[in-house]
Amino acid sequence: MKSIILFFIFIIVFIITRFYFRHIYSLRSKGKGFEFVYVENDGVVRELDEEERAYLSENFYPTDGNRPYIKTRYRQLTPDGKISGFIRRVRVPKRIEIKEG
Repeated sequence: MKSIILFFIFIIVFIITRFYFRHIYSLRSKGKGFEFVYVENDGVVRELDEEERAYLSENFYPTDGNRPYIKTRYRQLTPDGKISGFIRRVRVPKRIEIKEG
């Protein structure tokens, strides 16, 4: 009985740890610039222009169909199978260079 409880505790800790490192853990320091960057279809990451910054600074309701799609991981694909999309700067791997807009 004790080993079953320890097993479930291990599974819960494993799931929480995996979620943390996959979705929350920063892959780089905050650095300078806006909180978000954009991943192009070819995988190049670039800074946002003023129009995109203004768009991401707006308040959106959770059910708003016009709200931006924010990726949680660099390699994450959009619902239509593309790699492009907005992502938090700290979630871009250090090996990927962020180019000027």
